[in-house]
Amino acid sequence: MNLERTIFVQIPSYRDVQLLPTLKDMIGNATSPFLLRIVVCWQHGAEQDLQTFEANGFELTHTASEEGSTVHFLRMHGANIELIDMDYVHSEGCGWARNLAQRRYRGEHYNLQIDSHHRFSGEWDVKMKSLLELLRVRSPKPLLTGYPPSFEPDTYPSGRQEYTAAIIVDSFSPSGVVKFRSVRLPSPAHGEIAFKAKFVAGGFIFSDGSFTQEVMSDPDHFFCTEEIATSIRAFTKGYEFYHPYVPLLWHQYNNHARKVWDDQSESPAAKSTTSMTLEDRSSAALRKTLALVGLLAGSDIEDLGIFGLGSQRTLFQYERYAGINFRLRAVRKESLTVQEPISLSETIEENEWKRSLVYFRAMRVHIFCTTRCPSFPASVLVSSYSSDGARQSARELSKPEMKALSREGQVEYVDTLSAPLDQLPVRYAVHVRSDDTPTDHQLSIFVEEVLL
Repeated sequence: MNLERTIFVQIPSYRDVQLLPTLKDMIGNATSPFLLRIVVCWQHGAEQDLQTFEANGFELTHTASEEGSTVHFLRMHGANIELIDMDYVHSEGCGWARNLAQRRYRGEHYNLQIDSHHRFSGEWDVKMKSLLELLRVRSPKPLLTGYPPSFEPDTYPSGRQEYTAAIIVDSFSPSGVVKFRSVRLPSPAHGEIAFKAKFVAGGFIFSDGSFTQEVMSDPDHFFCTEEIATSIRAFTKGYEFYHPYVPLLWHQYNNHARKVWDDQSESPAAKSTTSMTLEDRSSAALRKTLALVGLLAGSDIEDLGIFGLGSQRTLFQYERYAGINFRLRAVRKESLTVQEPISLSETIEENEWKRSLVYFRAMRVHIFCTTRCPSFPASVLVSSYSSDGARQSARELSKPEMKALSREGQVEYVDTLSAPLDQLPVRYAVHVRSDDTPTDHQLSIFVEEVLL
């Protein structure tokens, strides 16, 4: 195993005061900092300037205009750093920033994709290289990923988490976007070096350098669609995902830096030269994600080009691998817990597969007064029923909801649920109670599924 191989490090940084500490910690904890080439999409305002880097020990070697951007070239302890200098008001989001950095890839052996608020274990570069090479016994294209354990800059290293986690499905949004959460990994079985994963994290990927070209970040992915899109594209291009069992780096989750969506909803950034609104960017990202998973039809289908699916595996294979059905907004229950992918999932018959899933739904419930009553009901109960007539849920309106119903003659709320196929609600009913005497003729109910 040749550990004398270069690492291309790509970092999007948006007005983040943790960028400098992240760079210094990364370089200081590397065994071979001279093998690092670090490219930062440096989106900043007056709070940070080039002199700040020089005051912190970075040597500015030169500045150049390349591909329409000003790029500053710095060095520290042999590591090469390139800052793509961007005024934050021109930022177009996370995917755009990653894409700008990735386009400066120059054939390095390895790739490290992170955010701008991390800390690193000692000899992290050797550890990541060694683990990735050991995993080639299991896969020709392994990839390390996951949500790293947390740290707080003010107390680090005290208080940092000393365990790693798996990424699992938390829920589906009504529009069909998968939401994730992390759960602590179990202790490894004897001889295990990594946990096989189903999803990738945007803030930590260590892979072969060619990943930056094969799975280049789509600049239209503004934020929340990035990880599921990257997971699908990487899998269909032959990559296998692994969560390390030991911490290799730490991530600050409650980072207080300004966010692009905060700035672009306020002046002056809201009136800047950026050509799209926040709603435009979110809509474009969602549209591309729906196209990627086959949920756009007919003339709505987009040509995703290099940002589409790979040819080594299919979307169907990824769905069975990850335990997901995008069209049905459903998840195999094993994907809601910390379990490695089930190798037999591809062979399960379709109807059996559908019965094994947990379905996520959001239902908007509207309740109307149909008659005026001498006295308003003391309580209102809404129940849902599955196709076999079994009651699946019961919800009493809250006091604020009862006041709104009394004052305006109507009220609505969203009922979010997850259930197996045979327990999904097909009917809702509303019941009122006045003076402890049940009645059901004073209110009507209308329910519709929320799709966006």
